[in-house]
Amino acid sequence: MAVKKITRKVISPSKKDFKEKEVKEKAIEVPKTEEVGKPGGASGAKRVCFFHQSKTEPTYTDIVTLRKFITDRAKIVAKAKTNLCSKHQREVCRQIKYARHLALLPFVPKV
Repeated sequence: MAVKKITRKVISPSKKDFKEKEVKEKAIEVPKTEEVGKPGGASGAKRVCFFHQSKTEPTYTDIVTLRKFITDRAKIVAKAKTNLCSKHQREVCRQIKYARHLALLPFVPKV
């Protein structure tokens, strides 16, 4: 990697004197457009649904599994973060809400 020398003006504590300071910075390697895949830096790796991988279905009785899909503030985690397919994300939401009504999961966190 190449090292660049950049001079910057630095204001002293008295804010009257300007001094130039040399800073060494490492050059950032930017990946080629073929490696990035999608705009915005998203990789082209395919997401795998947790329930398809384990070959199970979400149920309100499986509290340990459902807790993976709620935050510490007892909110349901979005599909983009859970990497679930649409079918299972809808079912997880339905089962979490059902478990809340049966008092198996909290509506709000304990303070």
